[in-house]
Amino acid sequence: MFGILNFFLFLFATSMALGLINGWSYLVWVTPLLGLLPFWRKIAFFGTSDKRIDVAGRAVLITGCDAGFGHSLALRLFNLGFTVFATCLFPDGEGAQHLRQEAGSSRRLHVLKLDVTQDQDVAEAKDFVLKNMPENGLWGLVNNAGIALCGPMEWISFDECKKVIDVNILGSIRTTLKFLPLIKKSQEQYPQVLEGYRSGRLIFMSSINAFIEIGNCFYCLSKTALEKCGDMLRYEVKNFGVKVSLIEPGNYAPATNIMPLYTVEQLWNKLDEENKASYSKKYLQSFVSILNKQLKNGKHDSKEVIDAITDALLNQRPKARYLVATFKEKILTYAFYYLPVFLKDLLYSLLVKIMTY
Repeated sequence: MFGILNFFLFLFATSMALGLINGWSYLVWVTPLLGLLPFWRKIAFFGTSDKRIDVAGRAVLITGCDAGFGHSLALRLFNLGFTVFATCLFPDGEGAQHLRQEAGSSRRLHVLKLDVTQDQDVAEAKDFVLKNMPENGLWGLVNNAGIALCGPMEWISFDECKKVIDVNILGSIRTTLKFLPLIKKSQEQYPQVLEGYRSGRLIFMSSINAFIEIGNCFYCLSKTALEKCGDMLRYEVKNFGVKVSLIEPGNYAPATNIMPLYTVEQLWNKLDEENKASYSKKYLQSFVSILNKQLKNGKHDSKEVIDAITDALLNQRPKARYLVATFKEKILTYAFYYLPVFLKDLLYSLLVKIMTY
């Protein structure tokens, strides 16, 4: 241990000296951050608690339960004893029917229609929740509904752009504004709320793509916006007894089926003539090959993500962020977040060359 400590002290001193002598100012702050990476896990978990809240008589509303994370989370929370309001875009679809079958005759799992882009749907969902609320009220809201779309900005039509923003960003805001008062109200009966012993939960499903902005422009944009939304709300609602957490999964495409595999013709036919003149089919072939490889190589089991969301709901002292990713994805996330702009641009340039050739 002493040798490792000396190594990092030597690395820190050398880098600081080089930075000060040569004017490489970025080394002054990059080096300490890199030196902390081996201890990042302990730092990230500092201040957390293993104590869990009592779920009896508490309700959680989850958006986007047709499939993927939302579907699995609804079943997990139901089995833990929560009253679950599982909202689905298709209330008569296969996913919704499966949830009803798993619930059986229990009245703790409610499946209801909710299109997060429609004000009327959100209002009707709130009325349903109020009529079926358990005795301890609405404990949490999990903003899980989302859609993904790949491709550079020029390849995406404006209507597709609006759809991603409406579902991923405005949809989460729409449901939050409607259900947050219910979460706040459910905490009023507890005098210990402001001391942190009990607090409602507001959860946003973000992504590592909020930091790694490659290949899916508007999806990255939507997740970046959710990061800022979560940060702002965490400060604003703390004194009302509500805690906010952001879940940041890595590549779980196979587990969620959020994005199908692409074909070259599918993308080529979407492009207008100006874009076809700019991008060759060879470029699209490289892009599709890399994209599909990434989609196939993602994790097939979403258990780690469901564990993180469950901890955010149950832990008396939840983390503000849950980065649920492989070691490689975590390194890339930290790199893209902390690296100087010119190094990030270099990585982008290398990626373009790989895709082109």
